[in-house]
Amino acid sequence: MPVLSEDSGLHETLALLTSQLRPDSNHKEEMGFLRDVFSERSLSYLMKIHEKLRHYERQSPTPVLHSAAGLVEDVIEELQTAPVNNEEKELLQLLSTPHLRAMLVVHDTVAQKNFDPALPPLPDNFDDDFDEESVKIVRLVKNKEPLGATIRRDEHTGAVIVARIMRGGAADRSGLVHVGDELREVNGITVLHKRPEEISQILAQSRGSITLKIIPAIKEEDRLKDSKVFMRALFCYNPKEDRAIPCQEAGLPFKRRHVLEVVSQDDPTWWQAKRVGDTNLRAGLIPSKQFQERRLTYRRTTGTLQNTRTLKKPL
Repeated sequence: MPVLSEDSGLHETLALLTSQLRPDSNHKEEMGFLRDVFSERSLSYLMKIHEKLRHYERQSPTPVLHSAAGLVEDVIEELQTAPVNNEEKELLQLLSTPHLRAMLVVHDTVAQKNFDPALPPLPDNFDDDFDEESVKIVRLVKNKEPLGATIRRDEHTGAVIVARIMRGGAADRSGLVHVGDELREVNGITVLHKRPEEISQILAQSRGSITLKIIPAIKEEDRLKDSKVFMRALFCYNPKEDRAIPCQEAGLPFKRRHVLEVVSQDDPTWWQAKRVGDTNLRAGLIPSKQFQERRLTYRRTTGTLQNTRTLKKPL
């Protein structure tokens, strides 16, 4: 068996592991799965990026200056106000290019470690109808991604309640929005008398920062630790064709033989999962094993079953 040196990187170790995999009649399917995972080009790229970052940390480089963009502005102003020769004209053209100036802005951001987004101040005109301890103002920053939460209306009180937090979404990453929280306002718009569909549209159309007025749940359940359950799908699933799913946009489509990582089984009917190897880190809804088995049994009794392979098997 080849021996790795101390200078061998992670991607070299990964390549060696892949080459050492041997067929095993007792674990043929598992060996094939490992070979597919280790052979993923994206995984090899991630290993190389990891090594570069580790090398960068060991070097601990420090920036020469923290305001390169400002220095360039001063040089351009000096060149524009005085007669210049051909070399100085070329330098002026080079420093005026948008790509170089954008790179210098990024350099200054990294040098100053100014990574936090600039948020506008909190509104001063929010209602005083609730005690200070009972109201929570949450401001999230999101791009084109969804908020990563589903809502429902309480049948008894009529309140708009956070029904589900999608793992990996903006709400989950913030740690500020929890299942059971009551939603009162979105960007200053009262949602008490709006339908959940209207509220979802407001959330989807929001760009940049989004401000939520929330009444925290009386008793917030402890968040479960991340699950490490992996399953291989034995059927194809398209949430847009599933009438039972509570939110089709939150569903996770997958094909047969896709490997899924189940990250939450809090809901006995709809689990949250991610496709292994997918670049999208946000989880989506899939039918739970028990729910899918009940649907399978119903289809068998009614004679509407089209495909008998409708279960997921743990690896």
